[in-house]
Amino acid sequence: MKTYSLRGMLPLVSLFTPLFANGQEAHKTEKPNIIFVLADDMSYRDLSCYGQQRYSTPHLDSLAMQGVRFSQAYAAAPESAPSRCCMLTGLHTGHSSVRMNSSARGQDNILDSDVTVAEVLKEAGYHTAFVGKWGIGLQGTEGVPYKQGFDYCFGFYDQTEAHTYIPDYLYENDRKVMYPQNKGFEMARRYDYKGNKAQNTYDKDGCLYISELKDPYGYAYSENEMEKAAMNFLKRQTEAKDKSPFFLYYATQLPHGPVIVDELGEMKDHPEVNQLSREWAAMVMKLDSFVGKLVAYLKQTGQYENTIIFFASDNGYSMCGYTERGNGPSWPDDPWLRNKGPFRGGKFTAQEGGLRVPFFVSCPSKFKPEVISTPVWLPDFFPTAAEIAGLDPHARRTDGISLLPLLKGEKENYTGHKYLYFSRGKEQGVRMGAFSAYRADKNSPVELYLTEEDTYWERDLAFNYPEIVKEAIRIMDSSFTPHPWYWTPDETFADYQKKVKRAKETGNILPVYRPNGIKSFPWEKKK
Repeated sequence: MKTYSLRGMLPLVSLFTPLFANGQEAHKTEKPNIIFVLADDMSYRDLSCYGQQRYSTPHLDSLAMQGVRFSQAYAAAPESAPSRCCMLTGLHTGHSSVRMNSSARGQDNILDSDVTVAEVLKEAGYHTAFVGKWGIGLQGTEGVPYKQGFDYCFGFYDQTEAHTYIPDYLYENDRKVMYPQNKGFEMARRYDYKGNKAQNTYDKDGCLYISELKDPYGYAYSENEMEKAAMNFLKRQTEAKDKSPFFLYYATQLPHGPVIVDELGEMKDHPEVNQLSREWAAMVMKLDSFVGKLVAYLKQTGQYENTIIFFASDNGYSMCGYTERGNGPSWPDDPWLRNKGPFRGGKFTAQEGGLRVPFFVSCPSKFKPEVISTPVWLPDFFPTAAEIAGLDPHARRTDGISLLPLLKGEKENYTGHKYLYFSRGKEQGVRMGAFSAYRADKNSPVELYLTEEDTYWERDLAFNYPEIVKEAIRIMDSSFTPHPWYWTPDETFADYQKKVKRAKETGNILPVYRPNGIKSFPWEKKK
């Protein structure tokens, strides 16, 4: 059985009274509920409140416009697994347990020694739930969510299994929930984007038709199953005699590729547009619709005013995942959606485009609407949630800083970050005030950009500011620790291959999920 200590996280008795607007009496002494909706691969301009013009996302827009929106927010990593690990533990990739999507062992996991925000909130009296894509602990390891502080868990534990929206099974805590109606779904061909060719069929009403299934309309779409699980958790909290606060971590798959959606909705009315782009848009709109249902339920049950809703994406621009338009050296923007944002690079790069994400926090009864340009990142969630729960956010050392002063409009009480550190294998990045530094590997020169003015990173100012470059190098060289399985920035590819060899020789290889018909995934193929 896992044991852990909050190591001195002391209660802050008078925390909650200032959270409420003047004259607000209800819930004054109650701890707020916390919901974190984490989108998967959502790009910076996928929401209309962030500049999307091809469709609208009214429910998320409403939360953002009534909340505190951070215009310079960062994920801790440019890919899924480490980003989620860092958000939940408050630690950056220099010393987190999960540093890339895979290690020399395979899809690695967070450890029993890690303390997650769910564990902290559970100790503070919260009922906790995870629903969606976990990705940082396979079944059978210490990293599964029900061993990391979550009372209720439902979804995909394997991040590769989460590539399919027509699953053979999902996990509910430690048991499999089977979907026999999905048997025969051909996952392999959904990865084939050659020539930007769509692989799904929709009828005249825009409904997904899966011809290879016994009942082409009788499939279980994973996102619908997630939504039901999340709503059922909220209903159980509403009906429970124990009115403890709750924390719901809703880590949706949407809109990660390979793209497929049960209904195209209004996107069926644009046959002239590449289907991949329309499917992506429909997936974003589906998430927006669910958030609308969630908010409506909170209002209906009288919980909305005492619920703080966080929303973010786990990493930067990806498009549909493994498309000819998406991944690549230049990371071109989607020509119709124009959803990338004004940044260089994309997912899997420690550059601005791989790290900048939409991020806002909404609770109109507690926080006034505001747009804040101060650089923040997802590891800030850990100390922020701790302080919301009435605990001292400084009691446990993390790489995050509580955002509660900013949320409450008390900027004078917010210290801010001296720097943000990023890495992915040999790549490293640092955000320092208005500047961003980047190097492709330890033997490459450091590039320096004034990101607040030059979001595309077009003008390298390293020659002009040698002292800032010197400080960036110091941070890059000192911000990571060795790891037995992950590729660290001081290593060569040959060094990493030695770790792979050692993992095989010592029997430390973790299982890899392969749907029927898939011999290798696109990212495994040698270039």
